[in-house]
Amino acid sequence: MTPVRTANPTCEGTVSESTGDRPAIRTPWLPLGAAALIVPTVLAGITLAWPRPQIEAHLGQRAAEALSAAGIASSGVEFSGRDATIVGVAPGLQEQAQTVVEEVTGVRVAGFLPTGGAAPFGLTETGDSIVLTGTVGSEEERSRLVSAAAAQAGGRSIDDELTVQPGARLPDGINPTTVTAIAAALAGIPGEITVSVSGPTLTLSGQVADEAARSAVAQRIGAAVPGFTLDDRLTVAAPVPTAPTAPAPAPGAPGADLDPATKQTLQTQLSELLAATPISFGPNSPQLTPQGGAAVARVLDLLRAAPGARIQIDGYVAAGPGDGRMTAEELSTARAATVRDALVAGGIPADRITIRGLGEGTNPIPSPSARRVEITVV
Repeated sequence: MTPVRTANPTCEGTVSESTGDRPAIRTPWLPLGAAALIVPTVLAGITLAWPRPQIEAHLGQRAAEALSAAGIASSGVEFSGRDATIVGVAPGLQEQAQTVVEEVTGVRVAGFLPTGGAAPFGLTETGDSIVLTGTVGSEEERSRLVSAAAAQAGGRSIDDELTVQPGARLPDGINPTTVTAIAAALAGIPGEITVSVSGPTLTLSGQVADEAARSAVAQRIGAAVPGFTLDDRLTVAAPVPTAPTAPAPAPGAPGADLDPATKQTLQTQLSELLAATPISFGPNSPQLTPQGGAAVARVLDLLRAAPGARIQIDGYVAAGPGDGRMTAEELSTARAATVRDALVAGGIPADRITIRGLGEGTNPIPSPSARRVEITVV
């Protein structure tokens, strides 16, 4: 049969070729092609958008676990999609931390917050208290750091001098884990020691009793919080020399007053002793700390070797509101009286000791080191 061209009644002005009675059919390629592109794209977008928070949380948990397993302290790992931002790792450990996180399955790339802009942080160990200083970004962060220090306080009080400023950042490497490690490292070492962190540098300052203590502090801190550049500025207290034998009093004048040169020698010895081991007290209390009691015993040894000495004891309190039980003058007087009574019990004549309570003094100090007495040879 010869092919015949017939009109297509469904499409005006269009004809189709047919063989016999069977019409030819044209496939609608353009609509099918558009659907093939659009539908998978829409489905993929829905699939990726819905579980993203769950994926980020899962990756964050696995990355933090990987850092912990590698012995690297951090404040956590934040994710945007599969891109990680590692928070709170000490500068010297960041390259290792980046490798550890990028090896976690599902992580595309890992990095850190921009350097700069972090506020310094400090922890001071005074023997009877731990003082925290610095600026944190939230009350929650402040509470975590205080709790971390308290975990290693061992009976020491915690003086929280942290301030909260929204958006503030701690230095990289400072987090609850490292604060606990620093407090533990300084426990039991006499003296007043401050650990301060600014950028990649960790600075040790204060005074310790001897070179052995200085070496112990540096070794403990280096092991407790690796990854920092250590700047050791600790000083060693001068050894307290044995008090010279006081000149015998003139006949008929037992316990005669010291001559000016001997007074000056004794004053130097007392000042050096109290700079190395202050006579310290508990917060809002006239009771001596163990360190303060040991210092009084050494003062007693010096005064026994100078039987003609007359001294004045001035008591002080730290700046602040107190607990309301005593005024600053009353508390500072009670502290001076505590030391006087201990010396008298050790054999020093009471009539050679005068006391004063000077409250916060002329230059108030908020530090726990202000809870003290000073001794002057008169």
